[in-house]
Amino acid sequence: MQARSIPLDALRGLAVLFMLEVHLGFWWSRHLPGGDPLVALGTSLGGMAAPLFFTVAGAGLSISRAQRPAGFRQANIRRGAALLAAGVVFTLIERAVYGPWGWGVLQSLGVSIIICTLAMVTGPAARAAGGFALMAVAPVLRHLAGIPDVLYSDSLMSVSSPAGYLDSALLSGFFPLVPWTGFMLLGTVAGELSRADPTDSAGEAARAGKGPWHLAILAAFMLAFGGAGAAGGMPMEFFPPSLPFCLLASGLCIAAIAAAGALTRTSRAPKRAGPLALAGRLSLTFFVVHHFIGYEAFSAAGLLRSLDTSVALAMVLASWALAIAAAAAWSRTAFRFSLEWLLGRLCGRPSK
Repeated sequence: MQARSIPLDALRGLAVLFMLEVHLGFWWSRHLPGGDPLVALGTSLGGMAAPLFFTVAGAGLSISRAQRPAGFRQANIRRGAALLAAGVVFTLIERAVYGPWGWGVLQSLGVSIIICTLAMVTGPAARAAGGFALMAVAPVLRHLAGIPDVLYSDSLMSVSSPAGYLDSALLSGFFPLVPWTGFMLLGTVAGELSRADPTDSAGEAARAGKGPWHLAILAAFMLAFGGAGAAGGMPMEFFPPSLPFCLLASGLCIAAIAAAGALTRTSRAPKRAGPLALAGRLSLTFFVVHHFIGYEAFSAAGLLRSLDTSVALAMVLASWALAIAAAAAWSRTAFRFSLEWLLGRLCGRPSK
C-alpha cells in the first residue's frame, strides 16, 4: 500500500477548514462589517485555502512520483482529466454561483495537475523558474488586457461564450491557469526537496542538508515577492485572494512543508493521521458537499445571508466539528464511496 504524507494531508485539512469558514460565512451572514477585526481575520484565513490546495497538490505529485514512478504519468493525467470533467459538471449544476460558462477551482486544479505531471520530466530548477515566470507575467498580461487585479463573484456570471470561457481559463477568471499553475509547479519543487529518500537526487540533496536550505530560500523568495508586490501598490485582497496575498500564503505553505520534511528525518514525525489529516483526505468531498448543503439547501430554505454574524460564526465552527467527526468516522471504512475513493478507482489506484 502506498504511504501517505501525513503533514501534507494536515495542510490540506487546514485548507478545508479555511474554505468552509470563508464560504459559509459569506453565504450565511446577513452583514459583514468591513472594519470588524473578526471579519478581517476570517477573510484572511479563508483566502489562504486556494493557495494551500494548489501548493499541496504540487507537493503531492512529487511524492506520488517517488513512491509509484511506473504509473505516475498515466494515473495523474487521468486524475487531472477527471477533476476537469468533474469541475465542468459541478459548475453547470451550480449555475447560480458560476453561471453557464463558469471556470472554477476544480477545472483549474485538474488542468494544472496535467501540466505539472508533464513538467515533471524537467528538474526542480526549471519548474521553479516556470512557476515564478507564470506569476510574474500574470499581472502584466492582465494589465494589458484591462482585467482588474481582483475579480469578484459577478465576474463568474459575466462569461457568456466559449471564447470567454477560454479567456477565463487562461487569464481573466477567478482561478486562471496563469498564474495558478505556477503555485502548483512550485509545490512540486517543495515536495521534491522535502523528501529524504537517498534513491533520487532530491533526496540526496535533502540528506546532505541542501534540501531544507533550498526550501527555505524558495519560501523566502515567495514571501519577499508577495511583500514587494503589496508594497509596490498591488492590492492585498484576502478573498478572493490577490496575487501578493497568494504568494505570501503559498510561501508560508512551503515553509510548513520544509518543517514537515525536517520532522520526517527525526523520530518526531507523526505516525498516525490526526483529525486535520483525516479531513484533508476528504477535501474534494467536502468541497462538493458544502456547496450543496451550505448554499443550495440554505438558498432553497430562504436562509442565505439571513443570519447575524455571531450566529453564522457559531454555525461555521459547528461545521468544522461535523467535518472532522465525519472524516474520523469515514476513515474506518477507508473512505469508501467518497469522491476521493471514486477518483482513485478511475485513476487505477486502490483506495488508501
